Amino acid sequence: MDYAQAVATAPPGWRHFSIDDVSRLPADVREHEMASIPRGEPDDSVVRALFWTLVYHLEPARWDELARHEPIHPAIVDELPQNVRHGLDVGAGSGRLTAHLVRRCQTVTAVEPSAPLRAMLAERLPSVIVKAGWADHLPFEDSSFDLVAGCGVLGPDGAALSELQRVATPGGWIALVSPEQPEWFEAAGWRRVTAPPMPPPPHPSWLDDFFGQLDPPHELVITRRLP
Repeated sequence: MDYAQAVATAPPGWRHFSIDDVSRLPADVREHEMASIPRGEPDDSVVRALFWTLVYHLEPARWDELARHEPIHPAIVDELPQNVRHGLDVGAGSGRLTAHLVRRCQTVTAVEPSAPLRAMLAERLPSVIVKAGWADHLPFEDSSFDLVAGCGVLGPDGAALSELQRVATPGGWIALVSPEQPEWFEAAGWRRVTAPPMPPPPHPSWLDDFFGQLDPPHELVITRRLP
C-alpha cells in the first residue's frame, strides 16, 4: 500500500496514536517505515499512514484480537496446497495463516518484523521456526521453500514479490490471502479465488470502533514459480 492510500484508508483507531508514538517504535522499524513517507508531511497524515505499524509493534494484543475475529474463509484455506515439504509465512503476525500451514507442510517457517507478534506466534506454535525480517528483504537462501504464503500483507510491490519468487523453489507455490489489488495479480496471470464474504464471529464492539467493519479474508491469488 502506498503512502497516499495508507493515509486515506486508515481505520478510525488511528486517533488512538500520536506522532510521539512513532518515536516509540523500534529504531529499525521506524527507519524502514519512514523511508516511504515524504518529508514535511503533517503529523496526522504520518500517524494515519503508520497506523498498522503502530498497532503491530505498540498494541499487538489489539491486532491479535482482530485476527482472531477475522478467520480466513474455510474455502480459501482449502485452496492452499497440501503435503508440502517446506512452507513459509511472510508477515505472519500472531499466526492466523501459520496455523493452517502447519497442517499442510512438513516444516513451517514464519517471518515477521514485530517482536511482540513473533513472541505470540512462537508460544502458540512451537514447531514453527520464527524469524525477524521484512517481505522486501527475506533472510533466506534462494529456492528455500516449496510454498511461500502471506495473509493481508502484500500488494503489487515489485521488491517484495521478487523476494517471494527468489525464496520459492522452482515449481513452488506462491499464495497470497487477501492481497491488496487482487485484480492486478489476476491480470498478471495469477489464479484468483474469491469466496462469498463471511460474517465475522460474535466480537467485542470496540473492534469495529477501532478497526472499522470486520471483513474475514475471503480471497486468494496463487501462482507457481517457473522451473
